[in-house]
Amino acid sequence: MMGRNELSERLVIANEEKARLEAELILANIELDFQNEEKKKRAAELNLANIELEFQNREKLNRARELIIANRELDFQNEEKGKRAAELIIAGKELLFQNEEKEKRAAELLLANTELVFQNAEKEKRAAELIIANKELLYQNGEKEKRAAELIIANLELIFQNEEKEKRANELIIANKELTYQNGEKEKRAAELIIALKELGYQDEEKAKRAAELIIANRELLIQQQEKTRRAAAEAKKDEFFNMVSHEFKTPLTNIKAINQLLEKTTDRANKHYPFILNAGHSIKRLEKLIADLLDVTKINSGQIDLNIAAFYFPDALTNSIANIQLTANNHEIMLENSADILYAGDQFRIEQVLINLLTNAIKYSPEAGKVLVKAKIESGDLVVTVQDFGIGIAKHEIDQLFQRFYRVSETAMLFQGVGLGLFIASEIVKKHNGRFTITSEPGEGSSFSFTLPLPA
Repeated sequence: MMGRNELSERLVIANEEKARLEAELILANIELDFQNEEKKKRAAELNLANIELEFQNREKLNRARELIIANRELDFQNEEKGKRAAELIIAGKELLFQNEEKEKRAAELLLANTELVFQNAEKEKRAAELIIANKELLYQNGEKEKRAAELIIANLELIFQNEEKEKRANELIIANKELTYQNGEKEKRAAELIIALKELGYQDEEKAKRAAELIIANRELLIQQQEKTRRAAAEAKKDEFFNMVSHEFKTPLTNIKAINQLLEKTTDRANKHYPFILNAGHSIKRLEKLIADLLDVTKINSGQIDLNIAAFYFPDALTNSIANIQLTANNHEIMLENSADILYAGDQFRIEQVLINLLTNAIKYSPEAGKVLVKAKIESGDLVVTVQDFGIGIAKHEIDQLFQRFYRVSETAMLFQGVGLGLFIASEIVKKHNGRFTITSEPGEGSSFSFTLPLPA
């Protein structure tokens, strides 16, 4: 009888111990639920921070688009470039300020992530403690099962209750495994978020670099525009100087020409001074040509050169130009191989000026040759005129620059007189007639200068 009472007391004590452990397990589960809620709060705060960061990135994109639009507006409004550049610099400073603010936000986000990592570490510690407690509980349950096995004969009801407790313990183990898996997934998400934040920081650095490069490019553009303005002003002053000098030279040169012509008429050809008078006459003609070229250049640059368009018999322009140059070309024969027998609507004086320039150059740069060929033909609805010489020729790398103002071929500049305006003026006159120039040349074999004038359909 005493054995049963003692056994009953032990059973009651064991049940009380089980109840106490179950209460502790319930408290541990409540603590775990509380920690999970805290995790959810931290995740929600992190989501809010990410949304804020995405909003800031969209703001960055908007600012970049606005900066692109401002740059296009800067290209379109040339007169307001200086003001726009200043505004762009201010916008750039604002962008730098915003980037600094963004960097501060990124630093705050990194601190928040560090805090989250710390909390996750604490959670892992709690989970580890819970696992240890579960292992201890499993061990105690094993002990309880031993005790229950000893009491099977004494108390079948107690065995049934122990089996139910074992089921609950197994369910708790499964729940703990699920919780462990979820924590692993959360750790993976946290790692991915850290990588994304690092990538975002890298992208912000790249954006800052691009913004800096854009500011530098805009400054370079401003400097280039200032340089263009300065060069345009210098060209305008140069043209004004050429125009003034040309007009100032014309009157005294006219007087000198009149005096020289008078001397040429009154001086006996046998007089020893007569050749000097003729030479002075040639020099006066060169000066007149130079002054006329300078005046034409200033008119072209200022857009004041006008054409007197009228229909004329084109072969007349060819024969007039050839006759004009042939009078002074004693060592060359200018041969008109074929002529386009048409009426052409253009400025005859300016067309003849182009031909005279081409013929003069052909004779000048073929001192050892005895002839110059002139051809005119109608080809594919265009009038094509070609002047061909058999002189020194032109190197290929020099051809593209021949129509620039004051440009002269470096290899021949010291050997032949000239200032490099004839071809520039000729090309501008041809452009005024909606035409174009082409040049073919071989050093040592000669050159062919052709200009094409469109004919009405």
